[in-house]
Amino acid sequence: MNKALIKKNFYEAVNKDWLEKAEIPADQPSMSAFLELHLGIEKTLMDLTSVWESNNKELNPQLKKYIKYYQMTKDFEKRDLLGSKPFEVIKNRINGLKNLSDLEASYVDLTLDGIETPFGYYVMQDFMNSNNQVLYFGASDLFLPDTSYYKDEQSKEQMLGLFTQTSKALLALFGYNEQDGQSIIDDAILFDSLLVPVTKSSVEKADYVKMYNPLKKEEVNQKINSFGVIKTAEKLVNQKVDELIVLNLDFINAFDSIINEEHFSLMKSWMILSNAMAFASDLSDEIRVASGAFSRALSGIKEARSKEKFAFYQAYNRFGQSVGLYYGKHYFGEKAKNDVKAMVHEIIGIYEERIRKNDWLKEETKEKAIKKLSTLSVHVGYPDELPPYLDQIDIKNYDEGSNLVLEKIKMNRLINAFNYQKYNQAPNRNLWGMPASMVNAYYSPTNNQIVFPAAILQKPYYSLEQSPSENYGGIGAVMAHEISHAFDNNGAKFDEFGSLNNWWSKEDLDAFNQKSQDMIKLFDGVETGVGPCNGTLTVSENIADSGGLRCALEASKKKDDHNYDEFFQNWARVWRNKSSKEYAELLLRVDVHGPTILRANRQLSNLEEFINFYEIKEDDPMYLKKEEMVSIW
Repeated sequence: MNKALIKKNFYEAVNKDWLEKAEIPADQPSMSAFLELHLGIEKTLMDLTSVWESNNKELNPQLKKYIKYYQMTKDFEKRDLLGSKPFEVIKNRINGLKNLSDLEASYVDLTLDGIETPFGYYVMQDFMNSNNQVLYFGASDLFLPDTSYYKDEQSKEQMLGLFTQTSKALLALFGYNEQDGQSIIDDAILFDSLLVPVTKSSVEKADYVKMYNPLKKEEVNQKINSFGVIKTAEKLVNQKVDELIVLNLDFINAFDSIINEEHFSLMKSWMILSNAMAFASDLSDEIRVASGAFSRALSGIKEARSKEKFAFYQAYNRFGQSVGLYYGKHYFGEKAKNDVKAMVHEIIGIYEERIRKNDWLKEETKEKAIKKLSTLSVHVGYPDELPPYLDQIDIKNYDEGSNLVLEKIKMNRLINAFNYQKYNQAPNRNLWGMPASMVNAYYSPTNNQIVFPAAILQKPYYSLEQSPSENYGGIGAVMAHEISHAFDNNGAKFDEFGSLNNWWSKEDLDAFNQKSQDMIKLFDGVETGVGPCNGTLTVSENIADSGGLRCALEASKKKDDHNYDEFFQNWARVWRNKSSKEYAELLLRVDVHGPTILRANRQLSNLEEFINFYEIKEDDPMYLKKEEMVSIW
């Protein structure tokens, strides 16, 4: 560690050598501790895939399907020979739509097949009753990643210019002449502009409870005349639908003025372009590379993934749960699993202690918080079961008359049918939202559940070879971070069953909301090197970071061999990151997580123990006055 920098920039003091030497891979927007682990797992899984391809006799049926599909994705000779021809089945279906009535009649089949439409239905847990799954409804995403890009004329012109360049090159490869291609692009962008005023910004989406807007069947039918939204919903789920949860009331209120016969030709162009983008990765290599030009420019990525990596991910992304289960069982030892589980329950115990000692909550609210904590479901390593549709997938290869577009449609139909069948059913809480081979972790407020896949349980986050203090500063803080999401500005609105329910007294809720505002203030406008942090956008993650860091430090301090320096250093180490300027600027607009330099520095400055241990004084850049510190959990 560069000790001269400790009081000026602790993140740089710990990571200076790494930041100087680290290179951003040409096909990535950044390099980080997360990505280093990911790249190691990527190599392991790609090597495994090659071994399995040579001999798949011992593989289970799901992994055999994965290998068969992978052999299709990597056959670029065949893909290049087919060119854009496989997409014609989709293009012909869209071109065959003559009016809104045709779209309504075809909507269920289009949706089940995964063909993009301007609005969609999603089965998710009911916020008011987490033991049931209901139907949500909303508009499709915009072409640009956030509404803020449309509000600034300069950025709008620049971003839509880049998007148009990508679209032109792509449509030319689909066989459209310049005039027809430009006409499709112009119409699609015009339709996209109609959605902008009724689309929430990233900041608005960060408060996801506000996206829960139940409307009775009669209310929906009263507001919408141009399309049978309820009738279509009932066909999708094959049941009566008495209520829709609307993600954005602005869209429902403006539905007829956007989705109508006058705009139908614009919608068709939007569908052609959106689906050309969505299915480009299943076509020739030239088409898949061309389709990613806009997203690469947006993130500062220098080049597309190699054919080899792309083919692997295209297959892996479909069978990630199956491959991840194998990874978890074979690469994550039982000793480590037991150690991590013990660590999680220890952290939960520390969290309970901290709630009991809390000086701003009433006893009644404390007991309810502890009840929520006691019912928290913990999953470590790999799931106990996988989605059933993985057993139902039947891969047909090129020799059997299929292609990647047809296989994607077939798999989409299985997955989407499975999801819509969940309507009005209790959720299966054993299913994970990510594979065991993904470097990540998450908290589900509607399940009151935390999940730690095997992939993240590695150095620098966790290792049996690291000291306990290092592990607490890494995975311990991550664990406590995820637990803290149960009590962040979103999670705190859900009870121990995962249902939206105010379990707070008015005084305690007012105090919590004030502390949330204090956390916003602590980060809002703080410079990151590429722009100021948005404290409102990042508040939930900042609350979780703060609570997680304090709780993990408390756990570490209870150990006889606790070491402040090792704890603080590893906290800064796990957030090391080197990004392209474009990607860093993009994240400032859309990412609910704080910029990594602030997750390291600002959170540490917010701890008295850090300030005292390193003897940081008022004129040091890392200094934060005690009265400005924000402690919630």
